[in-house]
Amino acid sequence: GSPRVLPDISWRDACGERMRIFIHNVDSFLGKTLVKELRKADGGLNRIFGTASNAADAPKTVKRMVCRDDPKKAKKMAETMQSCRVVIMDLFNCSLEDLHFAINALKVDPKSSPPKVLGELEGEVTFILVSSIKVWAATDRAKGAILKDSDYLRRKPIPGTKFEQWKEMEDLVFNCFNREGSQVKGFIVSGGVLYGEGEYSLAQMFKDAWRGENAHKILDSGTNRVPMVHARDLSRLIRQVALTSDSINPLESTPFFLAADQPPAPEGQPSLPPTQAEIVQGIVDTMGEHYDVPRVSDYDDPGATEKEKDLRTSMTLDLSIEPSAIMLGEEFCASSEPPGWICKDGFLANLGTICDEFCAGNKLRAMKILIAGPPSSGKTALSNAVAEHYRQGFKIPTLTLKTHADQHDLDSMVQQVSANVCRYRGYVLDAGIIGFEEAEKLFRFDVEVPKTEEKEPPADGEEAEPSPPKIERRLNEETAPTFVIVTQAPQGLCKAKWQASGSVGDFDEAMRSYVASNLTEDIHSLTDFFQDVVNTGVFNLPVAGKDEEELFESTRIYLESQGRPFNYLPTEDDVAKEIREKRAAKLAKAAEEAAAASQKKDTGEAKQQEEERRHAERLRIIAQHEAEHLTLEDMALRDYLMSYMVPSLTEGLIEVCKVLPDNPIDYLANYIEEHVSNKDSAQH
Repeated sequence: GSPRVLPDISWRDACGERMRIFIHNVDSFLGKTLVKELRKADGGLNRIFGTASNAADAPKTVKRMVCRDDPKKAKKMAETMQSCRVVIMDLFNCSLEDLHFAINALKVDPKSSPPKVLGELEGEVTFILVSSIKVWAATDRAKGAILKDSDYLRRKPIPGTKFEQWKEMEDLVFNCFNREGSQVKGFIVSGGVLYGEGEYSLAQMFKDAWRGENAHKILDSGTNRVPMVHARDLSRLIRQVALTSDSINPLESTPFFLAADQPPAPEGQPSLPPTQAEIVQGIVDTMGEHYDVPRVSDYDDPGATEKEKDLRTSMTLDLSIEPSAIMLGEEFCASSEPPGWICKDGFLANLGTICDEFCAGNKLRAMKILIAGPPSSGKTALSNAVAEHYRQGFKIPTLTLKTHADQHDLDSMVQQVSANVCRYRGYVLDAGIIGFEEAEKLFRFDVEVPKTEEKEPPADGEEAEPSPPKIERRLNEETAPTFVIVTQAPQGLCKAKWQASGSVGDFDEAMRSYVASNLTEDIHSLTDFFQDVVNTGVFNLPVAGKDEEELFESTRIYLESQGRPFNYLPTEDDVAKEIREKRAAKLAKAAEEAAAASQKKDTGEAKQQEEERRHAERLRIIAQHEAEHLTLEDMALRDYLMSYMVPSLTEGLIEVCKVLPDNPIDYLANYIEEHVSNKDSAQH
């Protein structure tokens, strides 16, 4: 097993200000953020220890993970906690039993009254319990009053909620540690509603907005004010408390620290948190398409999950709190990267960045797809098929550019692809027959370049002539497609499809425009624009001889060649299984239709009937083979080997032992080949 953690190990390494830090549940949302903020030290790197519900999800920088699954491991965990300078637990992922174990490990009996000291530690320990402002939800206060951390003795949770127990656990930490002669200092760090880093409290609201689900609600009037804090700012306050705990006496100073944003306010007025309505509507408008979020008054749901109840409690808070003085100081986290606050100005002011964090944390990818090609080459059907495929997970916008787009049409399309919904989800753009020039207008823009060269001063008595601004064309990387598909089809095939579809307009004119823009020598084409300007590869998709299903499958493979996006879609295995089942069903249906058709033929046409029977039999055999292939793919490897490989191999080995040939490998190979051939003949 691991080497025993000796209790006499110093809390700070001799080489600098590095510390040993214990974090309960390093794999949780807050645990990962704490590791990120606490890992770095002025003198190098702190050493992080902790527990994890799922070790595979824990940050790789955690030096060692412990648990208390049995008495031996529990002893090891207690020794690890005793060896650390700072111990951090958060009530979001901590039970009363977990807290009792930690207090016991630090030599105090939490169940005795008053708490009894069980022994001595080798040095002082800082114990930080992370809580939530929801414990303060029912605190008595005057209307508009701003609560401070010095009001912690008056904090009061909503009766009947789990936050009553949270308050008891907070008080337990104070009672056990903050006494005369104690070797452990106990602090509580309580934060507003958490956001950022991929989301925790508001995850469902962001998910619905990204997917395009209009499922948001504003509870009651929505004018209540909800204190909030970025998860990293909360973690930075915890870091600051840990680093400065030597200078804080919890018996003389407030051992309670509040973390909350400070949105800008008019001069002379206090900073106020955003209203519930501003939060909900802001998420919808920034990440999705605007709609007026409905207000509801009857929102009690007995069947609500714990997460849904927490979200409801968060959104019905009505508190204004002032962050602890330590957060408002100029030196707050000055050595962090970046220094200071992450989101001091608040949730609404940083909503774009927070949405980016949500997408990154949840592996969401904006699928920006452009499909172009000759007229009537299947672009529209392919665009619809691609959009329908991704709608299994989210509502991807589908856009269509007119066949002969003028400047007004191009300007309108620029506005559409620049919308927030396209920025975060992407789009499927049926770009018609556009060429280099139209693509350049869609995805590049003018930028005035700052003047850097100094001109010679004018001669005496002459006035300097202002130089014209320097304009540069640049690619709009936020709107440019990441996937480009160009269909390829002979002109005759396109014309036949045009006529069969009953399309309005002149096919020859549309085809001439496409040829002039893309297939004329010495003319830059759409493909040239994306390959040379955007540095994006183009997928040329031949259409002739393929049906819509085959065209879509080729496109899907191209779109997912770098990995299938998460985007709340079915997994790759689910998609592959669905494709196999569709193919098998298609073959079986074709076989049935061929068999039925052959039965209707004139009995006098014996030769033709026989040929059709053979064709139907071939289709039946193919369908049977596909079905057997599906069965084999779904079998576990062990079952497959035991059914198809082991029996023949065993008989061959027995035969080798009997005969003892000079070349046993060749003999075994010939035996298996002959045995399989005989077996197949017998089956037939």
